This record gives sequence, C-alpha cells and structure tokens, in this order.
Amino acid sequence: MKRFTTFYSSKSTSETPAHHTNSGFKNPWPSADPPTWSELLSTKFPLGWYNDLAKRHPNVHDVKVIVPDWGKSVLKQRGLEREKCIIGTPLGHAGALTEMRVNGKSYWALYDPIFSMRAGPTQYTGPMRMKPSPCQVTDLPGCDAVIISHNHYDHLDLGTIQALIKNFPKAKYFVPLGNKSWLLSLGVSTENVIELDWWQDRSFSASELGLPAAKEADTETRLKFTCVPAQHNSGRGALDQGQTLWSGWVIEHLLITNDESSPTTMRRRGAIFHAGDTGYRRTAKSEAVCPVFAEIGRKFGFFDLAFVPIWRGGSLSWISKLGLRLDHNDVPSALHASPVDAVDIH
Repeated sequence: MKRFTTFYSSKSTSETPAHHTNSGFKNPWPSADPPTWSELLSTKFPLGWYNDLAKRHPNVHDVKVIVPDWGKSVLKQRGLEREKCIIGTPLGHAGALTEMRVNGKSYWALYDPIFSMRAGPTQYTGPMRMKPSPCQVTDLPGCDAVIISHNHYDHLDLGTIQALIKNFPKAKYFVPLGNKSWLLSLGVSTENVIELDWWQDRSFSASELGLPAAKEADTETRLKFTCVPAQHNSGRGALDQGQTLWSGWVIEHLLITNDESSPTTMRRRGAIFHAGDTGYRRTAKSEAVCPVFAEIGRKFGFFDLAFVPIWRGGSLSWISKLGLRLDHNDVPSALHASPVDAVDIH
C-alpha cells in the first residue's frame, strides 16, 4: 500500500504566496473560512432521509451507466467532424477523458481517474461507488496526459494509476505541488511528471508531445497546461492534511504564427477547464464567494469544454445505504460546490 510521505515546506518570506504555509498550503479567501460558533449552533441536524426524486419526479431520472464510445454516436447524430471538435467523455465522479485533434492526430487527456470500486487506502475500506465504472483503463482509446487535481483517494487512486503506468507508460502526469514524489515512487519517470503551483504553466511543442507539426511552415502548434486555484483541501490521512496542494487545470491548444513580414501572432484553437474538487462559498447562505473563478474567466476567456463538480450530499456510501443523506444547505459547504454553486462558477 503506497502512502504519501511528502512534507512540503514553504520558506517564510515577503514573497511567499498567500496560499502557502510553513508546512503546506491553505485556502486564502474568506469564502473558505470555517463557520462561526453561532453559525454552527443555528444549523439544524445535517442528516435527513434520502429523497429519491428519480422515483417520483417526472423530470428526474436515474443515472444509467453507459459503455463509452468516445463521442462516436454524438458526432454521427449531430453531423459533426471529429477533426473540428473537442470531445469529452465523463467517466464517473470527477473522472473524464478528453480528445483534442492536433494536426490530424488525437491527444487524449485523462482527469482525476478512478476505476476502482472503493476510494480508500485498500479495496476493503473507504466509500464505495454507487454505480460501477463505465470502463477500465484497458478500454481507453488513448492516454497522453493524466491530470490530477489533488491527492484525496477519490481523485488519486493507486490501482488506477498503476494500471495507467502499465498500459500507457509514456503518459505525462500533471500534478499540483507536493504530489510528484508519490508518482516517482510508483515508477513514473521524473521527466513525465510536471508539478506546478497555482498560476504556473508549462507549454509543449507538438514534437515534444509526439504530435505532427502544423502543415503551415510558419505556424507552430503548442499545448499549454496551467495549474489554477481551487477551494478545497488535501490529505490521505489524519497526519498529512494540507501538506500537498489542490488545484484545477486549464489546457489550451495554441497556434503561433511566426511570419517575418509581420509580428508574431497567437490564436487559440481550443481550451478545456477541469475544476477538480472545489467549493464556492462558506455556507449555502453566505454572500462571500471564492473570487478565483471570475479571475480564471478573465484570464482565459471562453472555454470550449468545462468540468465543474457537484456535491450530491452523500459522500460516504454507508450513509446512503442507511437511506440518509447530508443536506448541503445545512452543512458548511466551503469545500464542495452544490448544484447552485456549480452554475454560479460556470
């Protein structure tokens, strides 16, 4: 069983980012502050009977597990060309696979994958899936990049990562600060792990990623990966809370034209945003919201595809099996976005 042993230390200087601490990281915004005693005392008991709307509401249906065809049926139904699209396939929980066509070849990015039945240190402990995984690692059509938002078990799964290393040994891993050493301990080569802080980015040419060059001689293709803030936390046990960073990610497909007769120009062909796991406001009634999403919007503009999380209120499987659920409106929601929060983030 692999455990995290990373202890990230940030030097205390006037230039230390607001989200760094002496022993790790924190959320630096008022929207992530813990509830006051008066707020806790005014909160009613958070557990209630699970209200299965799928059985009685005409517009709500049970989620069906469908074997993915990686966009084939939707492209055919809508008469779209794969070459001109960015395709995203949800894989359950926060997991997703995206396909970008870069100069005639597919570039596959896999986000927060978990194909195991349980999210925990072993497959005998931890929350269990409500629905089976729609596929396994061996079913993926490709995997060039693995994008990790943080090290919670339901977003960074040991069994899944081991299967990815075996089946896609050349894949690059993009992780927030403090997570690189864990991947190295599993056998991922150091050049294939890109570890970044919030707002840091890494850009690759097409050739560096094994992709064809642009047909135009004066045009360079690049993929840019940016680590962006999220309002969450990290830790795989009681003793490593906040020692590694959490984040969202932006991937941009850029075309840079270097014409000697005119200034260099850059245009964006596509962009993807994966928010990871994030909250938005201190409590459901709080007016203080996390400011980074507006900042992300100003910095990157329109996204072709965005994955924003929704907390359903029943994270622990044993709670759901008892017929109960946590009420998001009565539990401090600073670390998990409700459906309303997700719409506001979008």
